[in-house]
Order: sequence, then C-alpha cells, then structure tokens
Amino acid sequence: MDDPSGWSLTESDPQVFSELLRELGVTGLQVDDLYTLDESTLATLRPIHALIFLFKWVGGAGAGESVGVEIDPLEGGVWFANQVINNSCATVAALNAVMNIPSQVSPHAGESIDIGPELANLRDFGAGMGSMDLGHVVASSDRIREVHNSFSKTSPFSLDPSLVPEREKEDAYHFVAYLPVNGVLYELDGLRAAPIMHAAVEGDWLDQARETIEARIATYPPGSVMFNLLAIRSAAVPRLQRQIADPATPAHERLALQDQLDHESQKASQGAVENSLRRHNMLPLVLGLLEALHGSKIKTEVIDAARTKGKERRDKAKAKKESE
Repeated sequence: MDDPSGWSLTESDPQVFSELLRELGVTGLQVDDLYTLDESTLATLRPIHALIFLFKWVGGAGAGESVGVEIDPLEGGVWFANQVINNSCATVAALNAVMNIPSQVSPHAGESIDIGPELANLRDFGAGMGSMDLGHVVASSDRIREVHNSFSKTSPFSLDPSLVPEREKEDAYHFVAYLPVNGVLYELDGLRAAPIMHAAVEGDWLDQARETIEARIATYPPGSVMFNLLAIRSAAVPRLQRQIADPATPAHERLALQDQLDHESQKASQGAVENSLRRHNMLPLVLGLLEALHGSKIKTEVIDAARTKGKERRDKAKAKKESE
C-alpha cells in the first residue's frame, strides 16, 4: 500500500537498520536484536551505544506512555529531529541515536566510529535549528528517503488508505531511541516536542535504561508482546578478527572468539541476502512465470503430481485412523 507521504513502512529488523546506517555513510556500528536486558546478554554485545525501542501505540489507554521531563535540546546539547512525515519513525529514531553517538578514532582498522560525510553535512547544516526544523530537513533529504524506502515491502497493489476498513488496518507501532548524552539518559521520540530526560547516568548507562524501559513495558497488560528492542553497538567483526590474530590471545579464548566471528559472518551473509530480496521486486518475475505456465504441459503435470500426493496423504491418514 503506497503512502501519500512518499515514505514506506520499515521492518523492525536489525539487518535493515545496520544496512540503512551503512548506506548513509555510518561506519563502525551495527544493530542487533536484544531479547533481554539481563547482564549476561548485554555482556555479549558490549559496547552498546544506544537502544531503539519499538512499541505498539495504544492511544488513550495509558499503556506505553513514557514518564520524564522534556528539555530544550539545544540547551542539553542533544541532536533531536521531530518526525514530520508518516512512516519515517524508524529512520528518525536511528538518526536521533547515531547523531548523538560520539565519534571514536581507533588505531585498528574498521573499529573507528564515524557518521560519514552525508550525516556530517546534515549536522552542520542543522546546527542551531529547532527540532521541528531539523525534522523538515530530514524529510526533505532525497538521499535519506531513498535509502529508507529501499527496504520497503513490495506490493502489486496500490490502494487508497482511506478505502481500507478500520478493522483491516495494521496496528500502529513506533520507534524511539534511548542513549546517554552528556551524562544523562535521554529518550528521543520524534513524535514528542522535545527530548525526554530520564536520569543522570551513574556508572553503566544501561542500568538506567533497563529500569526505564522495563517500567514502560510494565504499563502494558501482563503477557503482552507489543514491543521489540534493538541495540546499536560497535561493529563486532573487526574487533574479533584482531583479537583472533593477536598472538597474546590464549588458545581457549581464540576458539570462543572464532565461534563468535563465524556467527557474525553468517548473520551478515544471511542479512545481505534478505536485504537484497527486500530491494528487488520479484512480483513481475512470479507473475511472468505464472503467465508462461498457463495452459502449458508443465503446469498440468505439476497440478496432477500435487493432486496425487495429496490423495496419497489422505489415504494414509484414513487407513491409519481405521486401524486404530
């Protein structure tokens, strides 16, 4: 379904976010699913620089509402853009996160963190702007919109959203970012007028983030599955490769690191395939094949074979039931 805004819906998939950041020029970061906030899970993903929280929008019910103090982003030193376009909340949340992650220069290849020239120009151009103006700058960027839309689902139909019955419309989900800026934990929600200040960071910022997010989840009915959590962390592969190649790394640790590297490589390879499928519209090919098969001998043979297998399964099930 096309949206008149020109921006498509984005999946809550870590490989989509990782590739989106790479396409925008960000280096040294990747995005991963975070299924729990316990310390053992966090330890495998550190260092974590930001969290992206996806939740179901339940208007008027009190569920999912965030409690905090809104602050002026310019006074707090926070880069914050409002969401001014429908369906853009995923990219806005990602930008609100990475634009506040400090750059890091590392002597090791692939381990430096940098937002790249595209976003650096955006940051310089928007210096001193208010949140709404920054939101319009993001929305008017052809490059950001093109990258965002490159991961949209393809559909052979284009429907007017106003013609879709209310009961058939998808649930509304929304992305927000959590991260520390200048020693304070902030929630960056593009639909709010300003950043939400939650707490001063004392020690590990993830401790405050865990409490804040768990409190928010607790506002939903028990057993609800209405949210997802992504972690923006330092790229794992360059670090793992360096540690494995380091002669000082003990042999038993090297084996564990190799397992992690294999997992990361497999995950990246699978993600590349999935993103490639997202970016290529296979529907014309499928429709063309169906048209070519129409009335052909191949089509008849396939249908006859499927009917034969189906009959065999039904006969076996019937015979088994009669023998019991």
